[in-house]
Amino acid sequence: MQNGTLFYTFLVTWAVYLLVAHVWARRSGISLGIVFASHAASSAVAIVMTYVFVVSGGATVAQFVAGSEPGMDLWRLWFHAWPVLFFSSGISAAVGLVWAIIACARSSQRRLVPLAFGSFGLSILAFFTVGTNFPDA
Repeated sequence: MQNGTLFYTFLVTWAVYLLVAHVWARRSGISLGIVFASHAASSAVAIVMTYVFVVSGGATVAQFVAGSEPGMDLWRLWFHAWPVLFFSSGISAAVGLVWAIIACARSSQRRLVPLAFGSFGLSILAFFTVGTNFPDA
């Protein structure tokens, strides 16, 4: 992995966001569907990257695993998942920003402002985490 520090920072932030967002939504009476939508792309990034790099020990550079068939399979998985995760987290960040602006502007959406800004921040962090771990041949 090219940037392990950013990845582990993202994982800790993601776990804290999940806990805080779900507890806060339950106490505020906010639909859990909104909470799940707020972290869907970031959760996909966290789950896939954790599987590829932490659980399975994959690498972002193909030459590091060239002699290992399972290593190459993991690299191929990351190679094919990278564009989907990169663009989905970027789109999620854009949607989060628009959602945060709308939540600030409409009085009926004010209780969603912390969730919207948290979702935006987490998506930005996911975007940069995926971007810095580009699959290199």
